[in-house]
Amino acid sequence: MDYISEKMGSWQINGDDKSGQVRFGLFFPDEDHGLRHQIKTIQVCGSFQKTIGLPTDWDTASAPFLEKTVHPEGEVWQFTTSRDLPADFYEYKYYVTFNDSEESERWVSDPCARYGGRENMNAAVVVGGSQPADNSIAPVAGGRKPLRDLVVYEMMIDDFTAEYRGVRSPLDAVRDKLPYLVDLGCNAILFMPWTAWNDDKFSWGYTPSLYYSVAYRYANDLNAPVEKLSWLKKLIHECHQLGIHVIMDGVFNHVYTGFPYKMFYRTYDGDCPYTGKFYGEFDGLQDLDFNKNCTQDLILDVCRYWIDIFKIDGIRFDNTVNFYHKGDNRGLPVLMEKIENKQVNADEVNFSLTLEHLKKDAVDVTRSTRATSYWDNALHEQCFNSLLNGSIQPDLLNSLNNNRYLRGTGKVPTTYISNHDHSHVAWQAGAAHNSGALEWYRTQPYAIALMTLPGVPLIRNGQEFAEEYWIPEDDAGSNRRVQARPLHWSYSRDRFGRALRRVYSRLTDLRHHYPVLRADGFYPDFWEPWQTRFNPEGVGVDTEKQLVVYRRYHVDNHGSLMHAVIVLNFSASGHGLTLTFPEDGQWVDLLAEPRHPVHVNDRHIYLDVPAHWGCIFYK
Repeated sequence: MDYISEKMGSWQINGDDKSGQVRFGLFFPDEDHGLRHQIKTIQVCGSFQKTIGLPTDWDTASAPFLEKTVHPEGEVWQFTTSRDLPADFYEYKYYVTFNDSEESERWVSDPCARYGGRENMNAAVVVGGSQPADNSIAPVAGGRKPLRDLVVYEMMIDDFTAEYRGVRSPLDAVRDKLPYLVDLGCNAILFMPWTAWNDDKFSWGYTPSLYYSVAYRYANDLNAPVEKLSWLKKLIHECHQLGIHVIMDGVFNHVYTGFPYKMFYRTYDGDCPYTGKFYGEFDGLQDLDFNKNCTQDLILDVCRYWIDIFKIDGIRFDNTVNFYHKGDNRGLPVLMEKIENKQVNADEVNFSLTLEHLKKDAVDVTRSTRATSYWDNALHEQCFNSLLNGSIQPDLLNSLNNNRYLRGTGKVPTTYISNHDHSHVAWQAGAAHNSGALEWYRTQPYAIALMTLPGVPLIRNGQEFAEEYWIPEDDAGSNRRVQARPLHWSYSRDRFGRALRRVYSRLTDLRHHYPVLRADGFYPDFWEPWQTRFNPEGVGVDTEKQLVVYRRYHVDNHGSLMHAVIVLNFSASGHGLTLTFPEDGQWVDLLAEPRHPVHVNDRHIYLDVPAHWGCIFYK
């Protein structure tokens, strides 16, 4: 079933920007040769009823009935308004009567609605407003880049815009800060889920209820209430014009427990073919059953919708551990294969497929599927533990050489020192002394590491100016994790935020300009946990002085070998060391101000490394 191309959900089917008729459509699959929903009638109720000549809005007594027709894969129920509706935003729900002895009834939202309502998990439809021709989306300026050439900014739309958006749509307000992100050096945004969730409250978006819909909270603009989807299209268009890739966070393993398709089935726990256990389970939410063809078709169609209509440049798949079952291609592997095949057939390149697969087999899953990246937690864990305990461990070096198991595949890990699931790294820097981001400078060597590693770096919103919210790792059921944490944009202008933001801007600029800093080449290739001092080549980890030295290398398209030597000082004291280079000649410390060439003889120089800082020597 092609849900969108066959216009399931609600659509304005004629007219113009002033008025038009609306068609409502529902599909029910004949999965395993059985239609088990037990539906007798479906009526559509909403704020449009008086407009089409009925006595009262939201009135079940006069609400029109949908008519059932046979479909090759099941059945379709439809209703088309006999009158044009004037341009406006109309909310609706279905009123379902079941064919049981009690003729029980239930209110159900529309699983294929493209607009979320204000409250009560209502669906909605827009008549009029801007037309599709007004909302074209340009391709990424200069073309889509490979993942390793991106610096990704992880954005919570609500928190990002809360301080300054006023009555505007959050999606519209994001556009104000796009030049800021360009100046920061970010050329990709990972948007935390924008699909509609189950209520009108603040949410991270990981309880999806309407997969085709933008959350009302993100799309509502009091200055232009009819506009909804257009804000996302305009945002993506402007991102692309600035060379910014747009990556969607897709939550496809689980849904809200009141997922509309489930609610259309009288005994939904056993009869709904879309829901049920596939592999793992997410406690407190409803899992989708990828054993069923209809579930596979629905989620593929959802992905096609956001790719085709909104021209996104990648998908980050949330919680993949629960819909990947080794040896079973249903679920994640076949979904990514079909997405990639679609891109290839459309002659599209560099569409990213990133896994949040926080298990030890993440590399194997990435290698054996069409995934292009996975979220690598290793550097984050090393960073947070070291900031709290005041000392680095030998294993830190292996977390820096994070691409050794994907080398040669064209795939890279996504690397971060914090993300939305954890406290801000600047808060962690001062956690041991109850000073939070006042010790922001301790994060600098980790920022240098992040921008000089093979994996694609991800910056969590506000990280670049020492935002400092604490988030419990486990809230013990208190719901204290998913709370609004608006960015303090004034921090970006104070003396701490300005200083750290300048560090990030310098580092992203270096990463973009020097391919060796994002290439695969890394030495030493592996570091044993018992190695607490530099090796004979003068590289590795010195746990006593809290120093790390590693080399990066790359052969460019002209066959020239490029080198970089990175020195990181994680201690509160400056340290001197005799630094060994791979070859003699003129080197320059790219982080020095001003930069002066350093002539290396006999492959050594003596170097002073300031506290909580580092060097990037390039030849």
